[in-house]
Amino acid sequence: MKNPKYLLRILQILTGVTIVAIVAMLFGFFSADFNGENAPRIRSSATKIKRQKLTGSQTYKELITNGDKEFLAKNLNDALQMYQKASEIEPREELPYEKIGDIYFLQKNYNQAKQNFELARSIEPEKSNLLLKIVRALLGQRKILDAQAELEKITKPTDQSLFYQGILAAFLNKQEQAKELLKKASSAGTDADTKNGVQKILNIYRDFELEKDGRIEHLQTLLAQAFDQIGEYGLAIELAFDALKTKNDYRDAWIVLGHAFLNEQKFFDAQDALTKAINLDTNHPAAFFYRGIAHKNLNKINEAIKDFEQALKLGFKPQILPKFELAGLLFSQKKLAESFDLYSEVVTTDPSDITKFIRPIALAINHLKKPDQALSLAEKAMSAHPNSAMAYNLLGWAYMGMKDFGKARSNFEEALKRDPELAAAYLNLGQLMQIQGNSAEAKKNYEKAAQFAEKANDEISVAIFNTAQEKMLSLQTPVANDANEPQTEKIMPSLSLE
Repeated sequence: MKNPKYLLRILQILTGVTIVAIVAMLFGFFSADFNGENAPRIRSSATKIKRQKLTGSQTYKELITNGDKEFLAKNLNDALQMYQKASEIEPREELPYEKIGDIYFLQKNYNQAKQNFELARSIEPEKSNLLLKIVRALLGQRKILDAQAELEKITKPTDQSLFYQGILAAFLNKQEQAKELLKKASSAGTDADTKNGVQKILNIYRDFELEKDGRIEHLQTLLAQAFDQIGEYGLAIELAFDALKTKNDYRDAWIVLGHAFLNEQKFFDAQDALTKAINLDTNHPAAFFYRGIAHKNLNKINEAIKDFEQALKLGFKPQILPKFELAGLLFSQKKLAESFDLYSEVVTTDPSDITKFIRPIALAINHLKKPDQALSLAEKAMSAHPNSAMAYNLLGWAYMGMKDFGKARSNFEEALKRDPELAAAYLNLGQLMQIQGNSAEAKKNYEKAAQFAEKANDEISVAIFNTAQEKMLSLQTPVANDANEPQTEKIMPSLSLE
């Protein structure tokens, strides 16, 4: 691993399960001044329900199948448990080790990922994609020369192996070799991601060659940006450091470095890099926006608020991204009216994510006592998502806040007709039944809400599960029901930046 002169301090941080997979990207800031369409994906801080999936007496095939289901549902710890059990049942099968490695890779635990990929490859040495996964794990660890040595072991080149050879040649400043390998990669296969990555880097070379006084640190920063875009954050970090060794006051290199650290969830390092960028240029909106994300994840709430406000003031686009972040932070500070206004503006501007309607509707019903505004938002959700079961659930929820119980029930029932496993609709229907004094039906719906919510472990499902459990307890100890509280503020929208 390189040890650049200006290496930022590397602090150990929590690298638990992320939602994510994948590839949040930096995008043409040299031409678009760091617009925000592809901001880094940051893991949610939701409190998960502590529950383990029982592997029981499942067969090897059942464990792999159920592990795949948990993986697709983003329940990575549950998937990991099943794959590990499968590897105990069939220790000479490579597949569980590969899948375990995939999970560790997503969790940024590159060392464990590499070990499991190597174990899988020891069982199936002819499986070429395992060698590429080992290469990517090494790149995640920023062991660039080790990754290059592994690539040289490939005897039958593929489009992807040629692509990685090409980007490593670009990293090592072997530009002509890089261009040759990348062109071969583009013509060797049909993988869309590979072709897009090839074109991205070839375009950088083309544009750089047109510049009269192209500087090496500029090319390195452009390439680091491209590596960040394709998800090779280790390469991006190392090459940005190389650019800064040549020109330590290069603002754009510090921003690329900070962004790549965000994608690696190294928030202290991101904060430091972005602060350096801001010290060099106090008028760059993206530096403030991305540092706001770092501050939020470091629980520096007041600093994050200031950064997002400054990003807005300086014209960061799209504006809904810092507004959405501010709305969440103001909510955490109990500034509910301000939070509601920002959330409403976000979903009105971009209604594409229906889960983002949940919190402003909850605020309007539960706290601000403005059910008419909740209904207005629910109607906008329905207009944007006319075939969505969740849209009918939101509309029913708003009608329940308006005390129009007939329309509320019909919308909940329509939601469940469209999605018989929609936990949120069962929860709301249960609360409607409880409000109307039908405890038996309320209990049945709460049980179904908990049952279907437990299948997933995302933030919304966790809140639904917990709320359903609380509501079942309330049936055992009757308390006065408030018709204006059909769903609690625990039911939160996705906090990702997608």
